[in-house]
Amino acid sequence: MAGDRLPRKVMDAKKLASLLRGGPGGPLVIDSRSFVEYNSWHVLSSVNICCSKLVKRRLQQGKVTIAELIQPTSRSQQAGRLLRQRGFATFSSCFPGLCEGKPAALLPMSLSQPCLPVPSVGLTRILPHLYLGSQKDVLNKDLMTQNGISYVLNASNSCPKPDFICESRFLRIPINDNYCEKLLPWLDKSIEFIDKAKLSSCQVIVHCLAGISRSATIAIAYIMKTMGMSSDDAY
Repeated sequence: MAGDRLPRKVMDAKKLASLLRGGPGGPLVIDSRSFVEYNSWHVLSSVNICCSKLVKRRLQQGKVTIAELIQPTSRSQQAGRLLRQRGFATFSSCFPGLCEGKPAALLPMSLSQPCLPVPSVGLTRILPHLYLGSQKDVLNKDLMTQNGISYVLNASNSCPKPDFICESRFLRIPINDNYCEKLLPWLDKSIEFIDKAKLSSCQVIVHCLAGISRSATIAIAYIMKTMGMSSDDAY
């Protein structure tokens, strides 16, 4: 499905509500708002993919598809893209019974899945000396060698260090993959490490598990710091 370009269908809140009430086999509703907004209130049984600007740009450029951002078990048999007019605010005000949110005391737990893990979107070259990737990319020795990558910045608590990377060329930023974690205290150290690779005429990869959240933030911060760009320009 990676290369499919599916037809777009624009619908209003009433039409979406009708489809959702149709029982099993209905549309898969994709919510691209932030994790916090999604957790607060969302369409019943919708799936949150919470795209960063970097991933949205990849979507626009055709480098990744919506299908690749959703786990296979979460895909609907209805493949057409359904773009709802006027957004979630209109739908939730018209059909609050088809929405759910963070459970309050004495209320049942949410039926929908929370923010799903996102698969890797592949190794990406950001600058001549800087790559962005996933844990899968980093553990692929042939891929790393092919791209001349010999420094690894690991933005995770759990992703292992590749056996073929020496300790002096490895840096771990011990953070979890959630919106409560703070990257700011680690940015200076991360930038110094990336510059160390550059000064050694080597390539460095910044990665977390999927290569689209924590690692992308570090890469963007590096570009902002070293190239004097705004956050929007760095994206």
